[in-house]
Amino acid sequence: MLRNMRNPRKETLAFIVVTLAVSWAMATLFLVGGEKSPWLMRWMMCVPGIVGLGCSWFFRREPPSAVGFAFPGWKWWFVGLALPLAYGAVITPLAYAIRFVTGDAAFIQYQPQLLKGPFGVTGLATVPVMILFFWALTVTWWLAAASVRWRWVEKLGAKLPERWRWLRFGLAALVWWPVVGFGVPSELGEEVGWRGTLVRWWMHRPGVAAAITMPVWAAFHLPLIFSSTQRGHVAQNVTFLLSIAVAAVVFAQLYMASRSIWPPALFHISWNLINPLLFGSVYNGRPGLFGGQVWVFNGEGVFGMVLNGLVAAWLFRHWRRSARNAERAVMPEPAATPA
Repeated sequence: MLRNMRNPRKETLAFIVVTLAVSWAMATLFLVGGEKSPWLMRWMMCVPGIVGLGCSWFFRREPPSAVGFAFPGWKWWFVGLALPLAYGAVITPLAYAIRFVTGDAAFIQYQPQLLKGPFGVTGLATVPVMILFFWALTVTWWLAAASVRWRWVEKLGAKLPERWRWLRFGLAALVWWPVVGFGVPSELGEEVGWRGTLVRWWMHRPGVAAAITMPVWAAFHLPLIFSSTQRGHVAQNVTFLLSIAVAAVVFAQLYMASRSIWPPALFHISWNLINPLLFGSVYNGRPGLFGGQVWVFNGEGVFGMVLNGLVAAWLFRHWRRSARNAERAVMPEPAATPA
């Protein structure tokens, strides 16, 4: 009966309105404060997840586990981690091809001397060192995902004497605190909201799920165009928001195909490391391995918009064909005409 009383449209609208209102308020405080509190922006990224978990419980009485915290398998885990590298493998030669055709040597330039990494590493070595160091840190996420899938905490807790069963909460804390310790889990917080809540609510209609998140995710990033780095660059900002919108389709597919929050979260956090590391940051202007017309060839610039747009177009076509095939499969056979 409760299922029949649900109003998915009102639930979706409530989630979107509350999430954008709170996140925009926090972003405004960040901008008004002179952009000196990066931690405020990191916590702002957690707002969708917090609101999503709250709405899921309030409207549907769904526990946090409903978003899909279980380990999805190594295939999806590595897809989430390595997909940004695949984008880089396409963007780099494409940018150099344009440089060759146009004769514009300033379009893209190799500048490893500007990179500085951890442990005193500089130059080209910064790229593999930072990626490997980052991948090592994601082991903390894997431990949490594996503990959910194989119920490590529950199994260990069940072996404790009755009076010591409360220690299972301590076991859970040991598993999950490194997830928080891996910086503020901002990208994970976003994915719990956008994909684990919004996409999941509409997952029975993949095209609708992706289409809803496109403008909403772009709107979530809207305050960033008023930052000191991005302010006033109209073409760059329009491209940036469009690239975010079409990328939402790829993220939605990762979640729906894996049925887990981890692949899109890994893609998100890996993207936020690798894209600026290779092509510079559109957020703060920090240089990457390649410089030049960054807003054009960046993964969150023109190239990112085009690549994600092509993938998004293919996915929408795929979902439409799948829906048609499903309809044909359930349609009754026409009655035979009597001779």
